[in-house]
Amino acid sequence: MANMLAGAVNPGLTAELAEFAAARAGFAATRPVARTVAVLGLTPGEGRSSVAALLALSVAGWSDRRVAVLDTVAVPTGPHPAVAGMPGVRDVAGRTVTALLGGDVGQGRLQGLVDPSAGSTVVARNRLRAALTPGAAVPVLSLPPGGPGFPPQFVEQALARLRQRADLVVIDTPVGPSAPVLHGVLQHADHFLLVVRGDGDTDRRLQAVAHWLGNAPGRARTRPATAVIVSRGLTKPSWTFPSLPVVVIPRDEGLRRRRPERLGRPAAVAGLRLATEIAARGSTGDAPADPPTGSASAVDPSIFGPR
Repeated sequence: MANMLAGAVNPGLTAELAEFAAARAGFAATRPVARTVAVLGLTPGEGRSSVAALLALSVAGWSDRRVAVLDTVAVPTGPHPAVAGMPGVRDVAGRTVTALLGGDVGQGRLQGLVDPSAGSTVVARNRLRAALTPGAAVPVLSLPPGGPGFPPQFVEQALARLRQRADLVVIDTPVGPSAPVLHGVLQHADHFLLVVRGDGDTDRRLQAVAHWLGNAPGRARTRPATAVIVSRGLTKPSWTFPSLPVVVIPRDEGLRRRRPERLGRPAAVAGLRLATEIAARGSTGDAPADPPTGSASAVDPSIFGPR
């Protein structure tokens, strides 16, 4: 009722609500097939982590599909922030997907999940829950700061365990084409998001990242990809790049300030449209996943809870 009254005063709100409802319905109509999505970018500041966080929040918050995030970005050891787990917004650690989702970047616990001494890839839910990064709005798995980087073998080991519990696994990757972990990511992801900024020469950036992916070794060249343009201002991005479908994501102030509970409706609409594009462009031969059980709430990582 409140939304209807507000819409009578502000017709723009009615259109915005209708747009959100349509985006949510569009994603709900897609086939629930499990996906592992890698978010890639060639240069710093393109918006990879923002796109990864937005995709995870949109699916977890407005559908019944189970979501998990794998943060493969190594966080350097730096000065201890005034508030534990909340480094400055401009710090490297403060721009990771873990931080954007409200997680404590100093409490990565992924090793407990990929410990080879555990043997079988079939793991109990309490072990999965113990491996989660505390505080994140969506279940996140990450390493503690100060390590040498994310070992490529951890990607395969983590995904083998996450795929038992999640309908969507979002992998945030380090910047640049030469990070060792990308070898594992390119081999095991089902869909690639190629992220570029919406200012300047957008076409050149799209061509560069598409060329890099097209020349990557192995399985990467046979997987579907979507270009994601992150709009950072009032000017609508323009492009003529014909080779890939393109989704435009607006910059969201709530997400930038690591307040996922304040995610704006335009960003949520864009996130749901991106999720719909990913679900609709599955590779040939995909089989439907088991129907989701339980809810992947954006505030309660229940996919890892007792059943």
